[in-house]
Amino acid sequence: MTEHRVPENVPAMPLEKYLRRAWPLLPGRLVREALKKKDVRINGVRSGADAAVRGGDALTLYIGADWLEPLPEILWTDDRLIVAVKPQGLPVDVDQDGVGADTLLTRLCRRWPKARLCHRLDAQTGGIVLAAADGEVWDQAFRAFQAHGVRKQYHALALGRFERTEGTLDAWLKKDARRAEVRVLHRDAPGAKPIRTRYRVGEAAAPGLYHVLLEPVTGRTHQLRAHMADFGHPLLGDDRYGDREANRRWPGVKLCLWHERLTVPKDSPLEAYRGRVFEAKAPEWISGN
Repeated sequence: MTEHRVPENVPAMPLEKYLRRAWPLLPGRLVREALKKKDVRINGVRSGADAAVRGGDALTLYIGADWLEPLPEILWTDDRLIVAVKPQGLPVDVDQDGVGADTLLTRLCRRWPKARLCHRLDAQTGGIVLAAADGEVWDQAFRAFQAHGVRKQYHALALGRFERTEGTLDAWLKKDARRAEVRVLHRDAPGAKPIRTRYRVGEAAAPGLYHVLLEPVTGRTHQLRAHMADFGHPLLGDDRYGDREANRRWPGVKLCLWHERLTVPKDSPLEAYRGRVFEAKAPEWISGN
């Protein structure tokens, strides 16, 4: 049994929609089964698929704790710095309405109540995320990310045959807050910020599909996805900036973008961790590769 209170800012919505939003990795079959059996109570009342919730409601869920309160996957820690591996589809923190019963941060806080995220990944991007349970380490990590005092390398699957096996891409990125997306520009403009992305092409994963290592020299929202799409090599599984028609040829494949390697340079503000390299291998998005 798990007790949960709906954040005050949440507008009225169907119970099923809220459960999927609050616990995004909860399998759909478990949600449907719980609603069918009325294993969720809203303010003490057993509720099914036709029920609605709103801010302030108290939920009681009779679903296994392993699903509702999972522990994080930890790559390395000294209980000051935490190197976690975030699953694809899991947000790092709550959304704009405060919804997020299951996020990377909530998982971390079960073991380290004072844990704070040092940086973020998009919900659909998986891989390494740094967090800190120590204020001094968090301050150092914050300065490190601000000053590019860490190097991040991502593994991706990109569409289209490349003319060059490696290179550096430069452009500008403009954020559209209303549409929650970005646009790549090829000249400076009001509100745009410069972006730089390094890439190195590896082996073919399938005809017209390649393993690519990406390094964001700058770290902007959706930079890698938008920059590669603008370059003519969208990432497989990216329905926002990519090629939806091509994505349908690999049904069920998630966004193929994974933070695989993080290096702390020898001059990084993260003093106690200088020279360390953390690696978390990308999943096999396509069977046999």
